[in-house]
Order: sequence, then C-alpha cells, then structure tokens
Amino acid sequence: MASGLRRGYNGSLLELLGFRDRSMFANRQQLPCHLLPFFLHDQTAPPVTRDKVPPVRPSFDSYFRRVKQTRSSIACAFRAATACVFIGLSLACHVASAEPNDGATAADQEAYFETNVRPLLIKHCIECHGPDDQSGELRLDRRSSVEKGGGSGPVVVPGQPQQSSLIRAVGYSDLSMQMPPDGKLPPEAIGVLTRWVQTGAYWPEEKDADDAHKTLSPAEQIDAMRQSHWAYRPIETTPPPAVKNNDWAQQPLDQFVLSRLEGSGLQPSEPADRRTLIHRAYFTLLGLPPTYEQVEAFVADQAPNAFEKLVDSLLDNQHYGERWARHWMDIARYADTAGYMAGSRETRYPYAYTYRDYVIDAFNDDKPYDQFVMEQLAADRLPDVESNPQSLAALGFLTVGRRFMNRQHDIIDDRIDVVMRGFLGMTVACARCHDHKYDPIPTADYYSLYGVFASTDEPEELPLLGEPQPSKSYDAFLQEQAKKQKEVDDWLEETRVKTEDELRSRVADYLVYFAQTLPQYENKNVKRQGKRGSLRPEAIKRWQDYLAQYEKAPHPVWSLWHRLAAIAPDQFNDQATAIFAETSDESITQVSPRLLNALRAEPPKTMVDAAQRIGDESEAVYGAWVEANKAEEKPTRLLDDADETIRQELYHAQGPTSLTSEQMVTYLDQGQRNKHNAMIGKVKGVEVSHPGAPPRGMVLVDKKNPIQPVIFRRGQPGNRGDKVPRRFPQVLEHVDGGKPFSDGSGRLELASAIANPKNPLTARVIVNRIWQHQFGQGLVRTASDFGTRGETPTHPELLDYLAAEFMADGWSIKRLQRRILMSSTWQQSSSFRQVAHDTDPENRLLWRMPRRRMEFEPLRDRLLVAAGRLDLSIGGRSVMIHQDAVRRGLYAYVDREDMPSLLASFDLPSPDASQAIRAQTTVPQQALFLLNAKFVIEQAKALANRTADQADVAARITSLYRIALSRDPDSVEIENATAFVNTQHPIDPWAQLSQILLLCNEFAFVE
Repeated sequence: MASGLRRGYNGSLLELLGFRDRSMFANRQQLPCHLLPFFLHDQTAPPVTRDKVPPVRPSFDSYFRRVKQTRSSIACAFRAATACVFIGLSLACHVASAEPNDGATAADQEAYFETNVRPLLIKHCIECHGPDDQSGELRLDRRSSVEKGGGSGPVVVPGQPQQSSLIRAVGYSDLSMQMPPDGKLPPEAIGVLTRWVQTGAYWPEEKDADDAHKTLSPAEQIDAMRQSHWAYRPIETTPPPAVKNNDWAQQPLDQFVLSRLEGSGLQPSEPADRRTLIHRAYFTLLGLPPTYEQVEAFVADQAPNAFEKLVDSLLDNQHYGERWARHWMDIARYADTAGYMAGSRETRYPYAYTYRDYVIDAFNDDKPYDQFVMEQLAADRLPDVESNPQSLAALGFLTVGRRFMNRQHDIIDDRIDVVMRGFLGMTVACARCHDHKYDPIPTADYYSLYGVFASTDEPEELPLLGEPQPSKSYDAFLQEQAKKQKEVDDWLEETRVKTEDELRSRVADYLVYFAQTLPQYENKNVKRQGKRGSLRPEAIKRWQDYLAQYEKAPHPVWSLWHRLAAIAPDQFNDQATAIFAETSDESITQVSPRLLNALRAEPPKTMVDAAQRIGDESEAVYGAWVEANKAEEKPTRLLDDADETIRQELYHAQGPTSLTSEQMVTYLDQGQRNKHNAMIGKVKGVEVSHPGAPPRGMVLVDKKNPIQPVIFRRGQPGNRGDKVPRRFPQVLEHVDGGKPFSDGSGRLELASAIANPKNPLTARVIVNRIWQHQFGQGLVRTASDFGTRGETPTHPELLDYLAAEFMADGWSIKRLQRRILMSSTWQQSSSFRQVAHDTDPENRLLWRMPRRRMEFEPLRDRLLVAAGRLDLSIGGRSVMIHQDAVRRGLYAYVDREDMPSLLASFDLPSPDASQAIRAQTTVPQQALFLLNAKFVIEQAKALANRTADQADVAARITSLYRIALSRDPDSVEIENATAFVNTQHPIDPWAQLSQILLLCNEFAFVE
C-alpha cells in the first residue's frame, strides 16, 4: 500500500473520499482543490486529470452527507476517510528510515561523516584499529575494512545500531566488549556514532589517484586541480548559443536553456497564464499571496509591460527582504540560542534578532553582495563603521552559531564551515583532521583559516547599533533599567558597609596571620583562620599590598610594625624593648602615642603578641567611633588626637578596611555572589527583553596579538605540528597573490579575498543559490559543495553568464532576480508532459516550471492572511511561534536545545550547521497538525467570520474563495459548497468549509 500511495495514489484517495460523479470536473483540467489535501500530494507523479478519474464514484453530495454523519466534524471526516492513507504514509516513512539516509544528500552525509564521525574514529580507535595495528583483526580507517569487520565479523550493520557491535562496544552495554578500554566515550560522541549507523553508516568511496597524479608534489596537485575542475577556473562568458525558436527566447538566459532543450529533442512548455504568474511571483519574491483584487487588476492589465511592472513593484516591496532573508538564515544557521551548555548558564542570544533584521534590510536595500560579504566577516574593520554602526549587526553571521559546550576548537570549526560553504561552496571543514579526501584542500589550509578566527574575541559588552532614538518606549526602558540597577546598587552598598565593619573589627586577626607567616618563623601551613572565623583571601591580598607600601616610609602605625617584623624570633623580647625605649628615631617618634604607650606598658614577647596588641588597639578605636556615632549629633572626629590618628588609618580610602563598590564585588561569598548575579540578571533581562531596549550587535573583535596557527595532527590540539600562516586557501591563491594575512586577525583580508571579482566561486555560488530558490533546484544541485564530490552544473555556460552579469550589475541581487523572472524559462507553465518526462524525468533541462510546495513559514503566513490576522510589522525580537503569535514565520524564536516539534515536522532545517537545501518530507505529523491543530481550526473560524456579514450564501462562498484562494469559485464549486453549508451541522459548516479551502493543494502549492 505504501508504494501505491507514493506513486499515483490519487485515484485511490478519491475512492476513500467517495467520489463518482465525473461531471464535477468538466470545467477544470485538474481536480478541484478541496478534493486532495496537499500533504497527500505526490510531487513526482503527474497530476490527476479528469480523463484519469475512475468512472464509478459516489457523488460529491454524498461525500458531504458522509461528513455530516461522521461525528459531525469535518476534521473527523478527514481522519476517518484518510486513516488508511496515514497508515500507508507511516509504512512509507518506516521503509525510508532503513535507507542509508533520512533525506540528506550524499554531500550532507559526507560532511557529517568527515566533521563528526571520522574525527571520533581517529581520536579513539585508530591507535589500536588503524594501519599500524589491527587489534582483533579490525581496522577502522577505511571503508572496505569497516565493511569486512574483524575476527568476529562485521561491526557495523547499517540502519541497525542495536545490532552493531561497534555501538554496543562504545555504549558499554556488553560487559565482554567495552571500547575504548581506557574509558567510556561521552554521551555526545556515542550519539554521533549511533546516528551515523542509524542513517546508513555512510562512508565516502575511496579511490586511488592515478600513478601520474601520485608523482606530483602537493603544490602541483593543487595547481592541476585548479586548472581541471570547473569551479576553480575563472568565470568565462560565452556568446549565447543559436536556437531555432528565436521567438521564445526573450533574453540570453533563455537561449542557453532552449539550446539544451532543442539538443535533446524537447521544447519548452507553454507560458503560464496570468493568474499563475502573479501567484508565482508573489510567492517567490514575498512569500505572501496576492489579494483577489491584485490578481484581477493584473489579469485586466493588457499593457505589454504589465508583468515587468509587477516584478518591479514586488522587488520594491518591504516584505521582499523578509522572504529572502529567511533563505539566507538557513545558510547562516540562524538561531536565538547557543545550544546545550553545562549547568544553568544562559543560552539565549538576546541580540540574535539584530542579525536577522540586518539581513532583511540588506535584501530590501539591494546591498551589493560583495559588500554583504565584507560586512558579515569584518564590519568592524571597514572604514565606514563609525558612520554606519548598524552594519556591526552583520557579524552575527559568525556569532549566532552553536557553542558546543564552549569548546573553542569546535566553535572555530563551525565558523570556518559556515564561511567557506556559505560563500564559496568549499567543504574546508573536512580537512580538520587530514587533507581533504577529494578536493585540493590540505590540512594546512584549514589551520590557516583556524588562525584567523582564533585571533578574535567576543567583547563582554556588545556595542550599540547607533544612538538610541528618543521615544516613549526607550524612556520606559531607561526608567525600568534604572530601577533594577538601583536595587543592585543599594544592596551592594548595604553589603559593602557591613563588610567594612567586619574588616575593621577584625584587624587583629589579619595582623596575627601576617605575623605567623613572616619568613623567619618558617610556618609553612598557617591556616587562614582567625578568632572569629575564616579570613577573606581578597582582604589578605589587600593587607599585604598595603603594608608593603610603608616598609621604609615613616607612618604612625606601620613604621613600628616593620621594625618589629624584622627582628629574629629568638631576639624579639630584647630588641623590641629597646625599640620602644627610643625617643629620637623618627620611625618611633611619629608612631601613634596610643600604640606606643600600650606596647611600652607591657612589652610583647613575640611578633604574634605585638600583632595582637596593635590589632586590639585599632579595634578599640573603631569601637569608640561606632559608639560616638550613636549620638544624635554625629561627630566628625575623635577628641583624642592619638585615637583620631588610628581612626583615620582605619577609614583611609586606600586602606585595606575600606572598599569601593567594584572591590566589594570581589569580596562576595558564594551566597552573596549568587544573589548579586541574580540581581544583575534582572538588569540584563531588562536590556534584552524590554521593548524599548536599544539593539546591540553580536560582534567579534580582533585580539591585540593574533594567534600563530599550527596544524593539529589528526585534529588533536595537544598534538601540534608545523606552523602555518593565516592565509586564503592555496587553490585560490591567485585571487590575492597568496600573501599571508597580516592585518590583525586577517578577517578583513579574508573577506576581501572572498569578495574579489577574480574569485571564481563567490559569484557562481550566490547566483546558484538565487536560481535554486527561483526554480526549486539549482543549476548546481549541491549548492554548498562546488568541489569534486559535488554535482557539475546542468548549464555551466548559463551559470557563468549569470555570474558575470551579476558582477557587472554591481553585485545586485535584485537585478539578478529581475533578469530571471523576466525570462521565458521562468514564465513557463508547470504542466506535465509525458514525452518530456520520459526524456528528462528530473526536469534538469528545465522543460517546465517545477510545481513547488510552500515551506512552513509562507504556508503558516498564508493561513494567517486568510484569517485576516497576520501581523506584517517588520523586524524586532523573535516570538514563540508555536504559541499564539501572529507575526510572520521568519520571526520564530529558534531554540537549538528545544526546537518546537511543529517546526521540525515541517522541515525547518537544523540550525546546528549551515543548510543549503531544505528537505521536503510528507509525514503524518503534518496532516495531523493541519487537520486537528487548534491554530489551524482558529484560522478557519476566523476566515469564516470575515464573511459572516453576508446573508447571501453564494456571495459568502464567493468571498471565502476570494480571500483564501484569490479567485472566484466556478459554478460547480458554488453548487456543492451551497449544498454542504445548507445541511444541518452541530459544528459551524462555514468554518468547516473554510478549513477545506485551507487544506487544499491550491492553497499550499505554487504552480
């Protein structure tokens, strides 16, 4: 049954739903939209047409009667009618899960293997199971050896981790076989290996280079690849080829496409009608549907340049930037959190939204793509940064990635990957542990780039993106921030006063400690403990530094201290008595009479006794001052001059018993520190969550002293090899002359090399990405891998033509978009033709426009548009889209650690790595959401309510179609819908009819 559902199951679905009357299809080539929910649509099979509908079906009326009889709910009717369909889908999904991958391309699988699996095997397994040693006859460094297994047979069963002895061994589930023997791998590493086996244990093919290639030096091999591989060769423009059908080709783009079609004996499809074109253009450029009025106005506009005007208006529309920013955010692995972090550390990126808003503005402003590249890598180093501080938000491209438990090597690896795959289509990260297996990327190139990003830091305080603009919201933010900060300051001041009181009342404890630690006493294990508890380490350091200042200078207290501290222990009694008796020595005559008299009255026998006595006298003075301040009239000094001298010492601003607020923070104990952090968190919370808080950029800054990178052998930081310069990859050294980077970290030089017009990859890669989102597939289908393992272009001359024109047009993405949309190629219909399909089943030659299903964000947006609830405001903080949020889908809060299942079910890509192409799955969760989710049902009710003021049934049905599908219903649709809503239902039939419209193919697919 599963295979039947995956191919041409539409007729069976009609049987399930109970149709038999063919007359209902008389006026429409394809089935009416409400017969087939989009999530059961087979995109690869030709559409069901009226001539393929089986002749015997129950009538449309009988279907609506069935709806009434099935628990009085249209959702229940769909559940009952498609129950076996869901079973079939589940079976199909189960079968698919046993395949070598779960929808990922070979390039994705290879990237996962080279980035995650091979490094684990090298680190933990190769020493005992590699080329030098094969313990248990098992070798784990080659595909053929892994397939063969060891002495006890295969260790990996693709798709079945439970049956794979490798997984049992690393999981320590088999007591007789636990690997590595010196300790169990961390759970994250076991998860990597388990996922690898579960998804088919993909291992790239290993091919030996030919003998001639083996004789070349590494530099010669790179040079040979530079000359032979299409992507590394300079962009070349060739004249558009001659074609037979010159009338069809509106521009050179069409000639390149038509030449390939004619050479294969094919012809392009007929032009799409105007209704199709406007829907396609709106979806492609805005991700929003046109209104009924906009469709009718365009259809009625007979001007030759009507479509040209439409395209220009859409490119100028402020929502254009939102649509295309979402595409770029997949590449930039955008998320609002850092991913899992140990402990209770904050994982939120409070200012990630500023990067998303920067990208929106960049597309809306048609920022030249070379400048777009430069700002995302080095905005802080560009000359206009002071006049354009908003550009600092662009650096979020580097900083919004996953944080890998703060493992810096992995964070840098992620940044290398997103830059090189995102801008250049180069899988440089595969060279982290060894030279790239297929592409001319030695490990030295990887660590050259590693040195660039290792030479950067993220500042503690992120910069404002310009001066905040005065507003009520900003004023409210300042007031709330000041309120929370005052709470912190008041508590800290209260704590500071108490701590100073403690320090002044424990002078003896600290002085005794220092007396005990004098070198001549040879006390090696003196505890930091006084009569009244532990001594503060910070206070010990302050006392130590303070006492050292008066080792030679006269002082009313500490001159005497240093004289006594210099006496040998066995001579202390005699020498101390002699010192107290002196009357002419300045170091004695300036000593506070109170201290001197106290020591003369009963001379101390040891330095510890002297320290105790000096401390006691100081504490007595402190006590006298406290008592004096209890009087109603506060004193300004102590009456006794000798006491006042000591008091001034205790309250000296630079003394060890006085603290500033900043110093107080370092004195906090663990409990106080937790409270202080919590209060600071509330201040930060206002800064990151208050609607009036000014935006800040998630920036990087260059370190003062750049890092000298070295190669990590086998990717291990502890196994250091040769030094390498920070520089651009050698295969592209002709771009910048191969000079080592010398300006700070090298980010600016790296950005300049990527944005250099001589770079053969940059323009090709972005042009291909734009083409991919216009046609559903790129001219190069491996959009982030232009290496030797990636696919070659289907139309290489066209790709180079567009890349050259793109640069000649000032790197303008809007001009590129306009060029594509105005082509006959893009304006073809999506009609299926069997002959063309037999020749080119994957439509690589572009004989028709591919039919495409909307991604989740525009689909959800369209539901809200139909309900009249979509909030079209632009920019700002992310929202919890799985809750009752009505903003556009690209503003969804993306939590790496807790991705809403709704987003994952509808193929929102993982933000853990750069994603070039979204998977497009058909799974039961999608159907269940659209049939039963409260969100969808509420939008259906809201759609019905928008027409509730219309008493005429036919007029109301027409309004529903106009709102939901931007067209009028035909007579059959009005007739059947009228029959349905006129039948008594316990649930509002208008809401049910509205939901049918929201579930149909026409609503969710773009022709």
